[in-house]
Amino acid sequence: MFSCLVLLCLLTTLSDGDQLTDLLIQARDALEEGRHKEAVTLYEDSLEIALYGGDGDPTPGPLLARIRLGLAESFRAIRNNDEALRITEQIFESDPGSETLNRALEIRYEIGVSYLNGATRRLLGLEVSAERKGLDVLSELVERYPFQPFSDDAIYHCANWYLKNKLSKDAQRLFERLLREYPGSSWAAPSQILIGDALLAQVKGVEYDMGPLSEAERHYRRYLRLFPNQGDGQRARNALQEIKILKAKRRLLVAEFYIRIEKFESARIYLEKIILDVPSSEQAVRARQILAEIFPQDVGGS
Repeated sequence: MFSCLVLLCLLTTLSDGDQLTDLLIQARDALEEGRHKEAVTLYEDSLEIALYGGDGDPTPGPLLARIRLGLAESFRAIRNNDEALRITEQIFESDPGSETLNRALEIRYEIGVSYLNGATRRLLGLEVSAERKGLDVLSELVERYPFQPFSDDAIYHCANWYLKNKLSKDAQRLFERLLREYPGSSWAAPSQILIGDALLAQVKGVEYDMGPLSEAERHYRRYLRLFPNQGDGQRARNALQEIKILKAKRRLLVAEFYIRIEKFESARIYLEKIILDVPSSEQAVRARQILAEIFPQDVGGS
């Protein structure tokens, strides 16, 4: 919640007994005491007077921003998040000062994460999913106001949402951005392994482009090298083993192709590589069988 001291300092610029001053004190008290709906009404009345009801000098910009911040806080407290977002946009368009601006950004971040994690919105009287709205709020926040204390967190949440929703290329892009722009983030370790997951998810099958597979392998190995004491080490090792099996399947297909066109020595190279990399796998058993068939003179085919 924003600083009461700053608000009180701003109120001293108004005349004693001023109606706006009285309303703002009441609004502040209502918000702090948990009378949130009343606080909304009082802040809305205060804003109307500040904008349209004064006969003297215009209300200072920083005070207008503070009134709007109080209103946004009140809307947030009653879970009217869309209205809170609308009011924070008005704060950005005024002269908020750093403290007010930072708190307005935090409110947008909190709402974005809340939406992304399953909080709903009311549209036309119905409760509807707001995940896409949360994604938009966080993405815009990072683009317009990068390198805030919560920026790496926002990027991570968006990337993770993309990954869970099978948008692996978008997830990869954001995880890479987090590591590139926020290398000291607490999300660096999970992002490093999740980039591998995002790349692995892009492999449609061993018949298709296997380029992402080598990239995924590089990121899993990098995770094990940079974060040896993190909890996902075994998962990274399991993923590396899965990659070995996928590569073995691909090599088996290539070897079978060379056999069909009677390039047996070329096939041998791929089959022996399978046996070397995953000696206990089904693919290695098959590779040995094929070698025995095409090179019967080699005892054991290896």
